[in-house]
Amino acid sequence: MNLLPRLPDTDVAQSQEDTSLRFSGEINYENAHQLLDSVRGLLGNSHKSVKLDLSEVEMIDSSGLRALLQSKRLADEAQVEFRLALVSHAVARIIAVSGFAPMFGLAPVDVFLHRLDHPLPAPDTCWRIHERECISDPYVISVLRKVVLGALEEVGASHDAMCDVQIAVGEALTNAYRHGSPVKGESRIGLKCSVCDKVIVIEIQDEGEPFDPDAVAAPDPALMRDHGMGIYLMRQAMDVVEFACNCPGNRVSMLKWLD
Repeated sequence: MNLLPRLPDTDVAQSQEDTSLRFSGEINYENAHQLLDSVRGLLGNSHKSVKLDLSEVEMIDSSGLRALLQSKRLADEAQVEFRLALVSHAVARIIAVSGFAPMFGLAPVDVFLHRLDHPLPAPDTCWRIHERECISDPYVISVLRKVVLGALEEVGASHDAMCDVQIAVGEALTNAYRHGSPVKGESRIGLKCSVCDKVIVIEIQDEGEPFDPDAVAAPDPALMRDHGMGIYLMRQAMDVVEFACNCPGNRVSMLKWLD
């Protein structure tokens, strides 16, 4: 689904010396630049305020979050108020998970409680297993993410759990495409999703070169530094995140408790 910006009414913007932008669908690494370009264009038109309506945004990834941060920086430099007027649950969730809520005037919320020592389900637990292998292509990110969300719906996972898993899976799949696919359109990305009513376990495999995830610096909300946000979001949203290399390629395994 594409990002669909609906531009503000010109008369309202001129009379009130401010303007608003409304977006729907997904804001992801393919189209996040549209949001930034839209804000950048408005900042040169003598507006005193730029407000974003993200109430119809179904999913936003680290690229979209980075575009929001960059838009705020540009607005601050231009001495223009930048505000998120309305946000969907998905947008509020990723901003809260990232730790950037104060930057956007949003109240922090109780997002997660990692439970590393939680006991695994009994051996006779009925697991539902979903496996897919796809050729590396941007559309695969959305397709495989929906496979995982569908699995969560089958076991009645909460809305918050679904949002958190969507964040982590989206980042892992984006990394698999961008960094773990030496030949776009030919390399393969694999997904295995095992779920029961208590826990979901996800494995994503790519064909990339080995890398050290611990060498990636975490973002710093205090400095509004947004580099390294993908792996950081994965670790924040899930209870367990483990990486393996040369297996072949790279594999990330993630677990989240649902009960």
